[in-house]
Amino acid sequence: MFALLDLLRRGNLHRTRVEAFSDGVFAIIVTLLILEIKVPHLAHGSVAELLHGLRLLVPKFLSWAISFIVVSKFWVNHSYIFSLARCCSYAAMWINALFLMAQAFIPFPTALLGEYPYNPVAVSFFGIVMVVNTLLFVWLHSYINDNLLRDASHYVPKRTLLGRSLVGPICYALGAALAWVSVWAAFAVYLLTPLFFVVPLQPNHGLAVAEGVVDEHEHTVSAASAVPSHR
Repeated sequence: MFALLDLLRRGNLHRTRVEAFSDGVFAIIVTLLILEIKVPHLAHGSVAELLHGLRLLVPKFLSWAISFIVVSKFWVNHSYIFSLARCCSYAAMWINALFLMAQAFIPFPTALLGEYPYNPVAVSFFGIVMVVNTLLFVWLHSYINDNLLRDASHYVPKRTLLGRSLVGPICYALGAALAWVSVWAAFAVYLLTPLFFVVPLQPNHGLAVAEGVVDEHEHTVSAASAVPSHR
């Protein structure tokens, strides 16, 4: 068991293929989101009939917009944290794979939310899926922050990282609970939560120095950089 854990921490692999694969998955996900919205079928093609059909699609447009913003937010932050990594270990690759698996599931709760916008089960289920996605991303971010940074000045103290990152799952859990009281309140939470993470969490170098973590990570990064990467 310990040998396996030690092996997972190794790898020192180039991160470019991981980033390319991840970008491809993100691109497919946002494409699948819009494919769930079908053009309304009209019996006579009148203006009134088309307007009525479009009104019926409003919940689907709303769920699509929320999910597109959420996935885009994850993509921006994912791109940022991998830009800080010097390489990619096997552990990081598998954590990333689990995160992408959860991301790939998002079109389903999005379609469910758009199809049954007034059903608290559908609205709550969307929030639960977002909680899982956010927690997996926090795990990935924390792992890279602790083990794979190419520059110690990019290190974010764990308390700071978790303090901000856990806002996401807490808000989505709140939205899932609110769905049983007001589905529109849950929709509002789902729409507003990603806006808190539009800009990725930036390191506070002064705080890191004060907490005595920069010197430690500079030593870790220097030692790791001496290991040749595997191509």
